[in-house]
Amino acid sequence: MAVLEGSSGQVVTTDDSGGAETAVANVRSWTVTHEKAAIETTKMGDGSRTYISGLHQFSGSMEVIYDDTATGLGIFDPSIDSTLRVIFRTTTTASKPQYEGDVIVTSVARTASFDDLVTATVDFQGTGPLIESTTS
Repeated sequence: MAVLEGSSGQVVTTDDSGGAETAVANVRSWTVTHEKAAIETTKMGDGSRTYISGLHQFSGSMEVIYDDTATGLGIFDPSIDSTLRVIFRTTTTASKPQYEGDVIVTSVARTASFDDLVTATVDFQGTGPLIESTTS
């Protein structure tokens, strides 16, 4: 596997899997965490804890340079109750990893500092599976 460098990463939204894509402008970074629950099955008399595999889930965040006229940022609003289909790309180069799934926006935090740009951090909770594939 080749080492990837993140400066050409991308976040896009789409109506559904394979639909027309809209790139989210000004993304600085993104994080997607994929987790699996471990369900404890330990009972009295066992010498060590035991577990079985549970359900998967994913969540994450992205940081963008805040620009209220930028493409795509307005849809990341926690007051909107619908889910979004989002694709997180490690790069726009073909045949590289990407992660896709439906998300619910849980928060948006805007940060201003005297010596930096105003940024917004968008937190989300995945609903349904996280699909790992490659860019086309």
